[in-house]
Amino acid sequence: MNKRLFTLILALLIPTVTFAEGGNATSIVTRGLEAYSKGGPSAAVKSWIKGSGLEGSKEALSQANVLRQVEDFYGSYEGYEILTNHKISNRTNMVLFVINFTKGPMFGRFQSYRTESEQWVATEFKFHTEATLVFPSKFVFGE
Repeated sequence: MNKRLFTLILALLIPTVTFAEGGNATSIVTRGLEAYSKGGPSAAVKSWIKGSGLEGSKEALSQANVLRQVEDFYGSYEGYEILTNHKISNRTNMVLFVINFTKGPMFGRFQSYRTESEQWVATEFKFHTEATLVFPSKFVFGE
């Protein structure tokens, strides 16, 4: 598959999603990525949407297919790296991370919000195989 076509498909298939999680802003991300290492793409997505309005949604669960497409392109899942947990405001954070595959990375970000009941809610998440389409340009290229 042509790399540009693949990245376009990936960008179109992964929507913005909202879900809830206790702990801290990075716990939403790490919970799903740990599930990925044990049970693959479906386990990751189920973990990310657990407790949210999307739990049990066939559309949300179908996002595991996107992760499988990345695996087809880049090989097996090898792990992840949390790059930063940036505080935007007292109750809002942005978590940037990398999912490592055998032949390449996929870049991700989760925007997290802490409710008054101390639950972290990811108000948005995005993934892409091109860092510049997910991360702020200063993060990718420096100052």
